[in-house]
Amino acid sequence: MKHYSQIAPGHWHLLLCKPNQNHIALRHLKALGFDLFMPCHKAQRRWRGRVREEICPIFAGYVFISTDPRKPRWDKVRTTPGVSQLVRFGTSGPASVPADVVAGLMSRCDTDGLLAPVVDDLSVGDKVRVISGPFYDFVTSVEKIDPDRRLHVLLELLGRPTRVTLCPSMVAKSTTR
Repeated sequence: MKHYSQIAPGHWHLLLCKPNQNHIALRHLKALGFDLFMPCHKAQRRWRGRVREEICPIFAGYVFISTDPRKPRWDKVRTTPGVSQLVRFGTSGPASVPADVVAGLMSRCDTDGLLAPVVDDLSVGDKVRVISGPFYDFVTSVEKIDPDRRLHVLLELLGRPTRVTLCPSMVAKSTTR
């Protein structure tokens, strides 16, 4: 199996898979020799009262596929188990995805296609000042950072500590201690 770093840039297209059959389509298309890319991320899901961490596709139901433009073998792709259809616009054939978009996604993923978290200059425990929104000019510290980059902070409101979730664009690192 090729790692994503070994896949050559090419002509990329998008496949729509049947519901919950991404992995079936991937397995069969890899066996046919296609270069595929399905970026994933870690997500938390509640199941039977517990929180479980799962690896889920970023674009649920879709897989990127690279083909040779001289002989794309669309008939093999369309009849592959797990594949519903090729994404197209109008009657002009399968839509192309710009190679730089796919390359940009690949550069943010590890060798197994797992999206690496965005490295910010903020980390847990950092002092921040709220620079926009209803809590403007409050100074607090970061308690937790979600995988989707939301910040959890504790603000003193009406004499009581209150947990608040903020977008990273709403805060700036504070120089005050």
